[in-house]
Amino acid sequence: MENEFKITHDLKNIGKYKLPLNPFDNIAISLSGGGYRATSFHLGTITYLSTKQWKGINLLERARILSTVSAGSFVGVKYVTTLKRGGSILDCYKSVHSFMKDCDLATEALSYLSDDSNWEDDKQRSLINSFAAIYHKRFEAETFDMLWNDNEIHLKEICFNATEFNFALPFCFYKTENTNKKHENIGNRKIYIPLEVAKEVRFSDIIAASSCFPFGFEPINFPDDFDYPEAVKLKDASLLPNHAFDGDKIDYPIGIMDGSIYDNQGIDAVVASEKRMRQYQNEQKIFCSNDTKAVDLYIVSDVSAPTMDSYIRSTEHHIPYIGKWNFGSLQIFGFFSAAIGFFCLAFAIYINTKLGTIAFSILGTLGFLIAVVLLVFSKGLTGLTKRFGVSDYELKRILHFDRLKFGTLYNLFINRSRSGIKLVSEVFIKQMNSLSLERLFSDPFWKPRIVLNAAKKLMTSEVIKRKKKHHYLNEELLDPGREIISATEKANTKMTTLWFSDIELEGETNMLDTIIACGQFTTCFNLLEYIERTLKHELYAKDYEAYNDVIKFEIDTLHNQLMEDWRKFKLDPYWMVKEWNEKN
Repeated sequence: MENEFKITHDLKNIGKYKLPLNPFDNIAISLSGGGYRATSFHLGTITYLSTKQWKGINLLERARILSTVSAGSFVGVKYVTTLKRGGSILDCYKSVHSFMKDCDLATEALSYLSDDSNWEDDKQRSLINSFAAIYHKRFEAETFDMLWNDNEIHLKEICFNATEFNFALPFCFYKTENTNKKHENIGNRKIYIPLEVAKEVRFSDIIAASSCFPFGFEPINFPDDFDYPEAVKLKDASLLPNHAFDGDKIDYPIGIMDGSIYDNQGIDAVVASEKRMRQYQNEQKIFCSNDTKAVDLYIVSDVSAPTMDSYIRSTEHHIPYIGKWNFGSLQIFGFFSAAIGFFCLAFAIYINTKLGTIAFSILGTLGFLIAVVLLVFSKGLTGLTKRFGVSDYELKRILHFDRLKFGTLYNLFINRSRSGIKLVSEVFIKQMNSLSLERLFSDPFWKPRIVLNAAKKLMTSEVIKRKKKHHYLNEELLDPGREIISATEKANTKMTTLWFSDIELEGETNMLDTIIACGQFTTCFNLLEYIERTLKHELYAKDYEAYNDVIKFEIDTLHNQLMEDWRKFKLDPYWMVKEWNEKN
């Protein structure tokens, strides 16, 4: 991915791309999906940003746009609600870190699902609603209305992203400061939910909708699954639009799932937010850059890999013994089992002992029962599907499957299901991610404003490629050292789950803290790389020379601070997460 979107030395591009007039003044941040690996990494990202300053204000507080997807919404929601309560980044860190460490989310959600007393109302009994209930109980109990309280915060455009199943579009829970908008809503260009209804939505349900990933969960349905006893307007169907703006009918309930299905990095929401910011008026304009873009830097924090594991097919030897059978074999074994059953019952009649009679009676009965099952299934797919009214045309073709061995049938099924899951969960999502990133990097106004904060940036393979292609970076960046590489590779072994196992949480350098540390030192690296590879690159030499002395001084000061941290990370990748945990 890095090579795909690299800044080239091609002289024909000089003049096409322009540096921001005031780098780092106003920032946009995206937090991608990826389970607790993403949540932990993004927690590291925002905590690191809070430690570095530009013109006396830390980089996190210079963020104007926040877009989150899936597990990134855990961090995004908690950070926004913490600020709205008057809290700090440390309060947010404590809350998210404690939740991931102390809450056995899967066990509590399954316990909630199995308890009949939790499902006495009309809400659908589903796994995603069980998780949402635990989010509300253990993580965040506020409603969307909180974003409109009087406590002003540095974020002006906030979007928590999901995907809806009516029109196959992103479904956004967003808040904007653009007072020029006639109406504020949640949804998309087709489905607009009025703000008065949206304000009653719980943040726990927003997190559930955003992180409701396919195959792990069923869709969460709006408004049915968002309802709760205190909600009034959510229950009022007359407040919901029946038709989209273009006239298409809206069928409720609307199925909503993970935002990563459409855009795992939340890029579309940032692009839309930046356009809204350019329309800010009067006192709002102080939060926008007077430049070709309303923001000067866009940090895309992303834990997804640019590549994926190869597809491995199943072969027949995976099915021992019965793999060589077919439906005809079942008929033979069925008759054989019936014969055994008959002889056992015969012995039961003529045997003289009571114990023997009971034993052979049981064996005989089992023999006949097994025979019945085998003979029923020996009719094959043809006999089983015929009962459901399948046409003769299709039955003739199904007949060919009946002649195949079970090992072959298993492979036909398992290879299709595995490849289908991989297609949806990896291939499609990676293609969507690539298209979103390509859209940014092909835009001459966005390209010099992007920091792709990829979690795999400091793995061995990436370090080797960088040494070959980006030799103009300073030696300390080109060689991150064994400790950082080791911590990065450990962090990226974490599977996409919404829990940490007991083993993963053991020790001082446990998986949770390793991934947070990875977010911190990776952010440090990528900010340094941005300064050296973009701001000070020869491609932008004229733009950089046009900066006044104050801006150049601030760039050098920030670079020096980042380099100090980088040297400390090379000695101990965990030094910063240790400091945050001591405060916790």
